[in-house]
Amino acid sequence: MPTQPPRYRPPGWKPGKPWERPGLFVKDNRKRGRAGMRDRAAVLAEEPLCRLCLDKGLEVASDIVDHIVPLAWGGSDQRHNKQGLCTPCHDEKSKAERKLAQRRKIADFD
Repeated sequence: MPTQPPRYRPPGWKPGKPWERPGLFVKDNRKRGRAGMRDRAAVLAEEPLCRLCLDKGLEVASDIVDHIVPLAWGGSDQRHNKQGLCTPCHDEKSKAERKLAQRRKIADFD
């Protein structure tokens, strides 16, 4: 069975971290772990009803914390960019954002 010859690595060489290699990885400032769980609980406590359903005159419990401006589009992970949504509204909003992102990619490609 053929084997690849070992690669030369100078003494003290260590593989680089993904976020140190340009273009391969974008490190976001998203809160993860316990801090993220605390933020999620605080948003759902402040907004127990779905924001989009309230605009329609419905009272539906919110169960998902959504970023108003997605992090991928430059939105922040701060409280002013978060809202409580029910699952159907979140799915609908996410679908619309994916369609818009797809149109942006096509427009940038032309």
